[in-house]
Amino acid sequence: MAVAERSAGSPTRPAARPSWLSRTLGGLAIIRRSRTAMVGAVLVGWWIIAALFADSCIISPQCWVQGSQKAEATPWIARYSPFEQFRGQTNKPPSWEHWLGTDRQGRDLWARVIHGSRTILTLAPISVLLALAIGGVLGLMAGYFGGLVDEITMRFLDTLLAFPQILLYLVIIAALGPSALNVVLAIVIAGAPGIARLVRSLTLDVKTRDYIAAAKTRGESPWYIMFVEILPNAKGPIIIDAMLRVGYAVFSIGTLGFLGLGLPPPSPDWGSIVNAGRKFILAGHPWDALWGSLATASLVVGLNLLADGVSEEMNRYR
Repeated sequence: MAVAERSAGSPTRPAARPSWLSRTLGGLAIIRRSRTAMVGAVLVGWWIIAALFADSCIISPQCWVQGSQKAEATPWIARYSPFEQFRGQTNKPPSWEHWLGTDRQGRDLWARVIHGSRTILTLAPISVLLALAIGGVLGLMAGYFGGLVDEITMRFLDTLLAFPQILLYLVIIAALGPSALNVVLAIVIAGAPGIARLVRSLTLDVKTRDYIAAAKTRGESPWYIMFVEILPNAKGPIIIDAMLRVGYAVFSIGTLGFLGLGLPPPSPDWGSIVNAGRKFILAGHPWDALWGSLATASLVVGLNLLADGVSEEMNRYR
């Protein structure tokens, strides 16, 4: 009886929050349970490994976007520098010396495609994260406060959504000039409105729950309720949408590079590789356009498969 009384009288400890490691392992377990997600993870993982270990730039991240002609290529991945020109080796087909052939300036296409993955995997996630931050805040404010705040915010975002996305890219970069920063800015401006609409719809649903009413009763501030109570309970669809948007950003960066509005030469951008190689397709040298297109397609497909697989598993156990 005494033991029972002590147990009843002892305070109950709050449940410990899962650690970062346990949450990470839980996310990996979701991927392992889905074959679709595993295929996507393999494709994306290959390009991440290629981007990290293409050359000595891994210890000097500031040269990731523009590339560095001083970085030493790793012989077991890129083999050559993407800027190195081989005399008498222009527009060569694949061979043992140059696995994917060479371009019109005698540069190794394998090295340029591998280094191009670094550009894509740097700019695309940064663009989506910035769009997620801006669109997420705007969507939370519009959905939670409603009224005039909702009306003004959503009408402004609807104005941006009225423009075709590629036209919006062209207007922004034509006005500011082609550069890595302006590519990111264009993708953020074009992507934030869609994210805001998603977050707003989720906020309108979550804010009617009982725990939101309890938080208001406790006197919590609106910002606390939005970022501590609403956002964590709406993160599932937001994460899936962000994963898909990284794939869209990859395709957008490739499109801008193809149109000559991406990174300036001699950056090994996949879109510019395709654009430069398309002129030689009818001349019997399709390799530039082929490898650049396959690289873009494989990464976009991998990201989409990963997002679809994770979404299916999350919905299955909801």
